[in-house]
Amino acid sequence: MKQMYTGAWLLMLSLLLGFSEASVAAKGDFDEIIVNFGDRIEQETIQRIGERYGIALEFNSIFSREENIMRFPVGDMSPDECSDLMRVLTDLDAVEYAEPNYLYQTYLTPDDPRYYEQWNMQMIDMEDAWEEADGHGAIVAVIDTGVAYEDYQQGKKVFRQVPDLATTTFVPGYDFVEDDEHPNDENAHGTHVTGTIAQSTHNKVGVAGIAYNASIMPLKVLNRYGFGNIADIAEAVSFAADHGAHVINMSLGGGAASRLMRDAIAYAHQKGVTIICAAGNEGRSRASYPAAYPYAIGVAGVGPDGRLAPYSNYGSGTDIAAPGGNTRERKEDGILQNTIGRAKPLVDTYEYFQGTSMAAPHVAGVAALLVSVGVKEPEAIEKILLESADSRGDSAKFGAGIVNAAAAVRLAKDLNEEAEAKNRTASSFNFRESMLYFLAGVGFAIAYFKLLKRSDGYGKLFSFLFSLAMLLSSSGLFVLQWLPRCFLPSSWVHVLSSPFANLDRIFGGASCSAINPFFHSALLPFVLIVALLGMKRGKVFAVGFTLGMASHLFVDTFFSLANVIYIPGTFLFDKLWLLGNGVLCFVLAVFAGKTS
Repeated sequence: MKQMYTGAWLLMLSLLLGFSEASVAAKGDFDEIIVNFGDRIEQETIQRIGERYGIALEFNSIFSREENIMRFPVGDMSPDECSDLMRVLTDLDAVEYAEPNYLYQTYLTPDDPRYYEQWNMQMIDMEDAWEEADGHGAIVAVIDTGVAYEDYQQGKKVFRQVPDLATTTFVPGYDFVEDDEHPNDENAHGTHVTGTIAQSTHNKVGVAGIAYNASIMPLKVLNRYGFGNIADIAEAVSFAADHGAHVINMSLGGGAASRLMRDAIAYAHQKGVTIICAAGNEGRSRASYPAAYPYAIGVAGVGPDGRLAPYSNYGSGTDIAAPGGNTRERKEDGILQNTIGRAKPLVDTYEYFQGTSMAAPHVAGVAALLVSVGVKEPEAIEKILLESADSRGDSAKFGAGIVNAAAAVRLAKDLNEEAEAKNRTASSFNFRESMLYFLAGVGFAIAYFKLLKRSDGYGKLFSFLFSLAMLLSSSGLFVLQWLPRCFLPSSWVHVLSSPFANLDRIFGGASCSAINPFFHSALLPFVLIVALLGMKRGKVFAVGFTLGMASHLFVDTFFSLANVIYIPGTFLFDKLWLLGNGVLCFVLAVFAGKTS
């Protein structure tokens, strides 16, 4: 229990620091105050305190009785009155502390005040998706008119960041129009597109974005009038691929096919980038470029009723649909985001835009969510997006259907879990298989030294050269599979962890069930014995390798169903090949061991 001087000290400290519960209230909303009484305070005392200060104290729940935690409504008290009352109660001997009973809310529903106007977020089931992912770790390149992402002055031009991108993360981009490192928006289009992908969210400002914790790479290729050329756009695509982007959004299009653009998109795809493009606004039965290129995901636009918008292209080159808005009847049916005024970088506004330019960033945002849950390969992302889309039954108009963020994230997580389960099973199987080969190698080495009656046998068995050679041919350095991959490239690990006989699967193209007779034979052991027999250390390595090969071939003989290619006849002849070469390897090792 506190003493009287404790309350007096707290009161003095609160005055010195300018403490006010009103300032605390400003940090969050509450309509009740919590009072924590001492554990041994009688109910009569608590009742008298309630009557004295006119507060209706009640236990928070049946679990609060033991610790005497109570609460009361603040009613119409002002923040200052709440502050004064909490301070007075805290000073009482019977009270441990009094504090606001803050109201918390799920983060699944953003607190952005105009979020309720974003019908598009409801259409793609964003609130359920936010339960699982927020885009953290993903980098989305926005190839557009630039973004109002910074406060910057360039000569007479002054740029300001729009307020609702204040907490959005940006990575360095480039202005291919002015050839500088400040891709600021002078048009409004690129900033609006960026907002759909990653508008600052849960900040009590404006509206929400799909992958609000993703990072944006602004790449300016269109001027203040919304025009640009293929050379700049293609360079921006390559720039994004070379600088770590996971997703590219291109809400632009026009013109005919370009080999330069086709090559740039293919390059980005090869580098592991998912490319999302607007299908176009001409109302045609084919997508425009760049959506029509291979490796690009073309996005059609739908209105709030889920119907294809009258402006949207569809058909060939259209893979999926997303909310693009339709302001024909009312502007509120457009897509609402924070942007600048048209050609007015210093004007901050919220605008309803429509077009497949607005549809594409919905898909780009969902792709960023998939990256954040561990799916990074563009083929896998496209497959998940298409399989999880809400089908509309008309693939010519909607492609796979309307993108569904929640279904996409759930499918990605399910596939991740399946892959992890398969990896665990494969890892367990590989470990048991490798241990069998390893133990067989050790057994053959022990038998070898006992047969030769060598007194130094066990010393040789555990010598570095002998052990290394035996491991390379019997089981491979399989323990490397469980070491952090920062030590060696994965390709090296794959080779070194495989026994020599299994390298035919890596270099020779053999399958698990069809093996190469030259790798599964005494050929290399024979060459090593002949070449290294006259060298003391070389002989130790050759004998270790030959014994390891013998043990590997014996295990394959009795525990494998492998088919040896080029060996005619039945399964029996394959076994005879393996067994015969295994015996020959052991004989070669004994011969070398007996040779002085």
